[in-house]
Amino acid sequence: MDRGSVSAGAACAVVLGASATLVVLALATARGVTHLGGSSYDTEFANPTWWWAGLGLFVPVGIAAYRHPRFFLAFVAAALVPQAVLPAVDIYRRHQAGWADPMEGFGFFIPVLMLPVFAFAAAGGAMIGEWRQGRRTGAAPNT
Repeated sequence: MDRGSVSAGAACAVVLGASATLVVLALATARGVTHLGGSSYDTEFANPTWWWAGLGLFVPVGIAAYRHPRFFLAFVAAALVPQAVLPAVDIYRRHQAGWADPMEGFGFFIPVLMLPVFAFAAAGGAMIGEWRQGRRTGAAPNT
């Protein structure tokens, strides 16, 4: 490891912090229940723009895995756990407001869809990082 490089724990904390920030933004900027007129209402308990912005976390996950290849699964978990908490909070908010329905459980599909994106970015970053590290040290590649 280079003397000036960031530790794996700090990189994991950055990924976790970025993911948690997007979750907080999604929850804080939600409109809630909006009366549209008559008996029509719009409900938004998590802002979808910020929630889907979580897919962009593949970038810090891939970079962190490139820098610390052995910890690539930790980076995937750090990005994914807050994204999986968000639908649980959304469901809780809907139940508390009296707007619950059986379809809200499908909100967990978004973190499930994020998993392969983050895993691919982490695996790719880790493979490239291992390869680059082997080239710097002169080690033979694993075959």
